[in-house]
This record gives sequence, structure tokens and C-alpha cells, in this order.
Amino acid sequence: MTAKQARAFLLKPESYCNVEFPAYFTFARLLSDVSKQLRGKSLKSMSSGVRDYEGVNYEMLSNKDGRHAWRPLQLIHPAIYVTLVEQITLPSHWKVIRDRFKEFQSPLNIKCLSIPISASSGQKDKAEQIGAWWQGIEQGSIELALEYNYLFHADITDCYAAIYTHSIAWAIHTKQKAQHKDNRRNDKLIGNRIDSAIQDMRHGQTNGIPQGSVLMDFISELVLGYADFRLSKRLKRDRITEFRILRYRDDYRIFVQSPQEGERILKTLTEVLIELGLKLNTGKTTGPLPVVVHSLKADKRAWFRGRQRDPNLQKHLLIVHGHGIDFPNAGSLTVALLRFHERVSKAKRILNPIALISIVVDIAYSSPKAIPVCAAIISKLLSVIEDDAARVDVIRKIYHKLSQLPNTGHIEVWLQRISHFHEPRLKYTEKLCRLVKGQSVDVWNNDWIKDKKLKAALDPAKIVNKAKLRSLKPVVSPREIALFATERYF
Repeated sequence: MTAKQARAFLLKPESYCNVEFPAYFTFARLLSDVSKQLRGKSLKSMSSGVRDYEGVNYEMLSNKDGRHAWRPLQLIHPAIYVTLVEQITLPSHWKVIRDRFKEFQSPLNIKCLSIPISASSGQKDKAEQIGAWWQGIEQGSIELALEYNYLFHADITDCYAAIYTHSIAWAIHTKQKAQHKDNRRNDKLIGNRIDSAIQDMRHGQTNGIPQGSVLMDFISELVLGYADFRLSKRLKRDRITEFRILRYRDDYRIFVQSPQEGERILKTLTEVLIELGLKLNTGKTTGPLPVVVHSLKADKRAWFRGRQRDPNLQKHLLIVHGHGIDFPNAGSLTVALLRFHERVSKAKRILNPIALISIVVDIAYSSPKAIPVCAAIISKLLSVIEDDAARVDVIRKIYHKLSQLPNTGHIEVWLQRISHFHEPRLKYTEKLCRLVKGQSVDVWNNDWIKDKKLKAALDPAKIVNKAKLRSLKPVVSPREIALFATERYF
């Protein structure tokens, strides 16, 4: 991309927030209004002391395992986001970044397949990214079985939370240049500007970058690409040349001819990552493994080997439920649910809808990652219950069941999508849900902003498209939740 194209791409609403939300949430108007107010102006001249304030970004907690593991998803403060995008895509800065990525991609035996993609086929960017993973990682791994005998898997522990913000400047400008006494606070270096912006939005923290946007995915690729580059140099120095590595974000697949070579590469990778403040997740580092069979994830292999559906609707759902017990939060579980949703959406006769709802809620309870498609299935099953009072009773039971989970912000957003039409009196604590109900809510801390027009542009009420909300039907359509044609990749 040119600098101009990159700016347009990163300022798209789906790049600002790549978290799955109901269709009535949109950030287009907000980003546009903030961009207009910042055009030709310095954010510093319109504000003061941002690092002195907490809650500058908005954090939503997403439950990962139905228990106590959670992932913080952040909506970056729009004024900081727009400013950072503008800085990164200044032609001179963009050239530096592009040139650096060319260096990172020069080693032929280490291939990164997770740099953000702009869709060219009419589908969503996220769908195109999933397609790139399937083609580059899964299919690419199978193809490499022709050349290599063994596969090692490795990934980084809490990658985004562990990234040291100063390492961004090291990645772009080299560590030697970035750490030179004349450059440590030199804001002419784009690496320092990115580092500073991330500290601004996180109360001065230097450990961790926020999750939930394409921009931060891109910035993480700078650090991880730098690690790839350093790893390649070390391995070349040690005369380790017979290998291939496919990396997708913090996930590594290492292909070798012998187990000994694989262990040597893992040792070197560990050393490189430690220098950047990162470390491998020992629980997810495996090998040596036969290549073809382990090119597919374990949950996917199990799903292919097992029975996938039944003519009886409830038995079909119980098959999916069983897979969810064995592989909670798995990608194959989401795909199985999408297929069930397609089937139930077309069903002319549905028996025992409350029993089916109970099974779906149990799946969502153990696999919160699947909540969007679970919500869609539930919305269809609710429509079959003819008695209004019975329907409201079921909704309240769903609400109380899922509210037992800790950190349920993302779940609440999707529960509201299906309860809004039937029982609008339910009270949700999630701020985005309160916006839907028309309440006045401070999503981001704007106390550090002094310019009145910029503050007005940051009105969070713009996030909810009221016309879209009114136009949606109680039953979630497959189009609302389907990112891609599932048969293509699964």
C-alpha cells in the first residue's frame, strides 16, 4: 500500500475495532468526526497530560474458558488512534516502515503470514485474513511434508500483554540506533512516536499493547518480524539452514529433517524472544510430530473423524455439544455451530425449542468465544416459542445462567442483541449495552482533552446506529454472523 492507502485502510471502522459486535455498532461516524477535528492540528495542542489519566482506552473483558481466564479487548481512544494512524502513514514514516518489513521478509526460510490484509474480493477483511491463514498455514504445512519429516509447534505466552513498547523502536530502527543517547527521546523517529502513543493510552505503561484493532495487530508484526529477522541471523551464524518456519502472529510452525535440528531452533528462538521480553509457552510447545497429520489442529482432526450431524435436530446439536466439551472455544466448534445455525434457520418444524436452547447455552457457557453464533441460534429458537410470557421467562433464565460467568462484557453485548426485542427491561452493566438503551455513558476518559469541539466529536452515542437497530429483526440472520463461506476453509 501507499501511505495514503494505508491511512484509509487503518481508519476503516473494522480496522479500528476487529471485535465481533452486533451490526448496529459502528465506529464510522465517530472516526470521521474525530478526524475532521484533528485535521491539520496537533493533539497535544488540544489536550494536556494524558498519561496522568486512567481509563483513556475503553477495556471490555472477554471470558476465554467459561471460568477464570479472560482477555482484555480495548477500544483505543479515538483521538489517539487517529493521531497515531496519521503519524504512521506520513509518507516519510511509511517508507521507513515498509523498508523495514522488506528486510524482515528477506529470509526465505522464515515466512510470516499474518500481516493485515485488505480484502479485494468483496468480502470482509477479517474473512480474507482467515483465508490467508488457511491457505498459507494449514495448506502450506501439508505441502511442506514433501520436504520435511518433522514439525514442531510453539507460541508466545500472552504475546500482546508482554510486548515491551520500547522494542517497537528497536524493531523499526534497530536496537543500537534506538538506544543511542541522542535517539531515546527523539520524536523524529516513528518508532519512538508509536511507543509514546501506546504509553499515553495506557497510563504510562511500557509493558503490553492493547488487543482489538488491526493497527495493533500491525504494530505487533513489527516486533515479531524483528524477532524473525534476528532468529534468521542467529541460525545462519550457527549453520542451521535445513528448515522452514511458518509464523502466524505468535504461533510458530517449525519444519525440520531431524528432531535434533528442531530442538536447536527452539533453543535459539527462546533466546531471541527473551531479549525482547517475550517467552515461549512451554505448555503449547510440542514436537517432533509427523507433518501431515499435525498440520491440522487437534480439534479439526477430531471433528473430521467423528460423526458431524444427524437427521434429528436435537441429536445433531448434541453431537456439536460433545465436540465442544472435548475442544472448548475451538475454531471447528464455531464452524459446526455456524452449520447448525444455517440448518435451524431453514427448518420448517422445530420440536422442543427450550431443550435446544438449554444445550446451546451450555455450549456458550463452556465456549464463550462462540457467543455470536450461539446468540444467533438462540434467537431463532426463541421465535418458535409462541407464548410471550414463556419466551421472556426463557430469556431471563439465559441471562441469569450466563451472568454467572466472570468478565462477561462481550457476552452481554450479544445477549442484548437477542433480548432487546423481547425483554428490553433486562439491566446490563456493560457500557456498550447501556448506550444501546440510550443512556449517557462515558466510554473513554476525555478529561485530558481541552478542546470543546474535539470533545463533542467524541460523543460515544455515535457508536450505536439507531436506524440499523430499528431495522434488525428479532431473529439473527446467517449473514449477520457469517464471515466467510465455511465450506471453503473447513
